Amino acid sequence: MKADTFAKLLVLQTLVDAEVGYLLQTRSPSLDEFREGLITRVSDLVDEIDALDAVAAARTYDAIVDFLAQIPEDDAGIVEATIRFQKAMLRTVERGMGQAERREVATWAVALHELLEEVATEYEAARSADEPPAQALSRVDALISRALSATERIHGELGTASSSELLAQVQRIAFAVRNRRASFAEVEPLVRTAQRASARYRPSPLTRIGVYVLRQVLSRDRRRRRSEPPGGVERRKRSPA
Repeated sequence: MKADTFAKLLVLQTLVDAEVGYLLQTRSPSLDEFREGLITRVSDLVDEIDALDAVAAARTYDAIVDFLAQIPEDDAGIVEATIRFQKAMLRTVERGMGQAERREVATWAVALHELLEEVATEYEAARSADEPPAQALSRVDALISRALSATERIHGELGTASSSELLAQVQRIAFAVRNRRASFAEVEPLVRTAQRASARYRPSPLTRIGVYVLRQVLSRDRRRRRSEPPGGVERRKRSPA
């Protein structure tokens, strides 16, 4: 699984969490409206995942269908259905990406960029109305929380001055949105600044090519060693004097 796929799966999980949270807090949409709204919210995202990783998209689609089909009316049941959905999403990630790769700074930098992009999209939609709709802002808040968590992982791993500044930049976004409800014109530059700062930790195309080539070389080397007779020392011992 590519980091780009992981990032979009993380965004999808965050949006589902936010929609469920709003449903539990307000009970304003009926369950049928909730299902329709969630499908509308994530369908494009599932298509984007499909373009990157068809297997991950298929598992995500199945998890969403199961979740919406099994979700009950009571609060406790909704919570349990959501937990099952999140476990299914975690299994999808674990099957496609190794533990070491999930800990890499580059992986979380890609995730942070995608989360911030979704923050900008959702906040622009929320601020386009005369009064920001609470449901859209609940999604923005959830995305910011996840973005802060991703940034803290980057800074916790690196502990550098630049990663500390990146954390401060994301915190500025959080204050602008949560506490000031600033205009989108004020928030967007903050988002773009943080995205540019996070880009230095993302894997470059050259890095990806290098990793691919290294894997190919190691793979060929493993195949060569499996098909060869005993190693050099052994061959020298067996060779006639």
